[in-house]
Amino acid sequence: MNGKFFTLPEEKQKRIINAAYVVFADSSYQKASMSRIAAAGGISKSLLFHYFHNKKELYLYLWENINRISCEIELKYYKETTDFFEIMTRKILARCEFMRTAPDEYLFSIRALFAEPLEIREATGKSYKEVYEDAAGELLGSVDLSVFRPGIDVGMLLEEVDSYLFHSLWQMLSAGKLDPDGLERDFLKRVGQWRIAYLK
Repeated sequence: MNGKFFTLPEEKQKRIINAAYVVFADSSYQKASMSRIAAAGGISKSLLFHYFHNKKELYLYLWENINRISCEIELKYYKETTDFFEIMTRKILARCEFMRTAPDEYLFSIRALFAEPLEIREATGKSYKEVYEDAAGELLGSVDLSVFRPGIDVGMLLEEVDSYLFHSLWQMLSAGKLDPDGLERDFLKRVGQWRIAYLK
């Protein structure tokens, strides 16, 4: 990536990046063209290639950007309470709000993990795993474990909650439509059952 991109006025940077999110959210990696992104961003194709040397470089920049934003949204809740299920609830509600306010960015992030070519999924999956493991370690180190029933493995419980979330996101991608309201309603029902099942 050419560092000169960051010397552009912030408004122009945002216009280009937002255009790329819209195009990649609407089309697969293979079908999304740099020409279309350039046109949507209001710049020439040659100038877009000047800033990002190829489509993969642009795509992975977008991924790292959205992965960082998602992580920042979630991590702030880990220090506000020691209640595992309250943290999970706030995390899901924050994701739902993110879907509502930035649907193209969120749909892009789902595509990046589930639906793109292997070389893309390998890169995004590796990055996601690194961030996830760091966040999971911080979460498990901050929650109050004394409230759980004896023998409960909270690490496995976290995996269960995240597996549920991944399944829900996969269903949205398959349907071609985000459904934050549905996810929110369903999760709030489930978290009540999890509390009954796992807490003293």
